[in-house]
Amino acid sequence: MNKHTGKFAYLKGSSYEIGKQQALEYRESTHAKEIFFREQPDSDKAYLEMKSQIEEYCPGLNEELEGFAEEFGYKPNQLKFYNDAWLIPGGCSLGAILPSKTVDGKTYVLRNYDLSPEISDMRLCTTKVDGRYTHTGFSVSTFGRSEGLNEKGLCVAFASCGMPIGKYPGMREPVVSGLQFMVVVRAVLETCENIEEAVRTVKSMPVGTNMNLLLADTNGEAALVGTYDGVTLVKKAELDYLIATNHGLFPEIESIEPGKLEHSQLRYTILENKFSANGKRTTCEMKELLSTEFPKGLSIHNYKENFGTVHSVLFNLTDRQLECSYGSPLKNKLYKMNVGDHFSKKQIPVEFWNKNYGPDFWRILR
Repeated sequence: MNKHTGKFAYLKGSSYEIGKQQALEYRESTHAKEIFFREQPDSDKAYLEMKSQIEEYCPGLNEELEGFAEEFGYKPNQLKFYNDAWLIPGGCSLGAILPSKTVDGKTYVLRNYDLSPEISDMRLCTTKVDGRYTHTGFSVSTFGRSEGLNEKGLCVAFASCGMPIGKYPGMREPVVSGLQFMVVVRAVLETCENIEEAVRTVKSMPVGTNMNLLLADTNGEAALVGTYDGVTLVKKAELDYLIATNHGLFPEIESIEPGKLEHSQLRYTILENKFSANGKRTTCEMKELLSTEFPKGLSIHNYKENFGTVHSVLFNLTDRQLECSYGSPLKNKLYKMNVGDHFSKKQIPVEFWNKNYGPDFWRILR
């Protein structure tokens, strides 16, 4: 058993003020400067291009980054985030369950995020930027988001599609230039109130990551946006549920994807079997799915190979609430809160047990 610490951050104010606030949050860390900054700044051309794209599609984030850098005594163009954002691996299981499929007639989104606590923020944030929609979700590289629910009842959740895109060992080089998923998710949460606005926003963006992006709102509608090597495709939910894992879910993407991992297909089948069955689902059934261990459920403990559940969330869009666990819900406590709330604990103990699922876990299906 290994122990880690989950964190909560309540971020409120102007973008610049939130940047300085987060710098104070990390200032005590002996490795903060090494984690966030490079001694030599990016070239002016690369930095200005990244800054321009972020300003256009995620307004305010540049000011947040400026406040963060200045609090540490650095210039914004020395932040590693600019390099990362323009282009962090992870596996995900996603599902939107619409009102006609739920016993209480409400809309839900469930998600498991699989990675390693060594390379995950393990940090839940409520973010209230002046002039933007309030949202609650987990952070990626501090300033980005992997998913979240905003005050308007729009939920956004990311899953990588195929081999993750990025500039680190084991990741695939980007085929096209564009924003990384963590900026896309945050931009949508802060500027959109329903899936129509969200789809329009994502389609207008240069997206450099390959992803399945699940969108759902309180109107009981859901949509999936798939991006792959510059291709962007959209489909709205035709059934009373919509699901996604880590492989291509559009024929156009399947035809160019070299293959899919067996565990992605297995998780997709688990979700499909659960939600295609006759009858309506309860919240207890949804939470049971998240807290049952793979291959019968979605909770995975393969942390040594960077594929274990680092957080799990059930979003209630109708009531603007979420229940989440840091780490696997099989091993750790569930916490419930409303979107926009200030969580009472800033640090949460998290326990991890590693398990190897055998060589077939990584088998590629053609």
